[in-house]
Amino acid sequence: MLTRPESTTATEAAVRKLKQDIMSGALAPDSQLKMRELKSRYGIGASPMREALAQLAAEGFVHQRAQKGFRVPPVSIEELIDITKTRQFAEAEAIKLAIENATQLWEEEIVASFHVLERAIIATKAGEKDRDHFEDRHHRFHRALISACPLNSLRDFCDDLYVRKTRYRRLLGGYGFTAKEVIGEHRVLMDAVLARNVSRARQTIRSHIGITADVIAEVLRSKDQAKVASETKRNAKKTSRKPSKKTSR
Repeated sequence: MLTRPESTTATEAAVRKLKQDIMSGALAPDSQLKMRELKSRYGIGASPMREALAQLAAEGFVHQRAQKGFRVPPVSIEELIDITKTRQFAEAEAIKLAIENATQLWEEEIVASFHVLERAIIATKAGEKDRDHFEDRHHRFHRALISACPLNSLRDFCDDLYVRKTRYRRLLGGYGFTAKEVIGEHRVLMDAVLARNVSRARQTIRSHIGITADVIAEVLRSKDQAKVASETKRNAKKTSRKPSKKTSR
């Protein structure tokens, strides 16, 4: 039996672990990814770790700067808007194509994934399950919606955009919706798609993606304002501590 080289397996493990920690916020936005710390954190050697970082840099999950190594990408309202609008366009088209190529298996997976998601929302809101439990099932539901789309590259593109958006959602935690509201929002989306009404389904997915983006953007703006206020206050204190210059006569 043929086996993959150990370095390849280690690189794949490093990619998976790094991506997971970047998406969850365990590796903070705009933080430097130091090789010594990464090796210790994940128990993976330098060579496969460098390969993993290079791969993630090519995918846009980390930033590489000349002579400065690798960093976790920062978060910004501008990037959030870019991801959101692109995802609204791409996922609406993928849903259109999925409806046009609908099958019974496609419908069954949408219904099954919704019910699994519904239970996950209730359990997570009640504190019985962690955020990863919800995220896995939420991702499954959105994948199910477009699984009948015949364009593999479009599905992959939608999945990449979903992951990038998830990073923002997870970094900011919950945003005040009740379990009933979250379930209702996804039920409306499921019903629109299963009705095979292309126009309504496209509009519903655009609205669904836009709602969370609006909430996240508002939180980011609030954090930016709080940061500016804190820096202004700190600078004012520094200024007040400086001794006044005596003038000679």
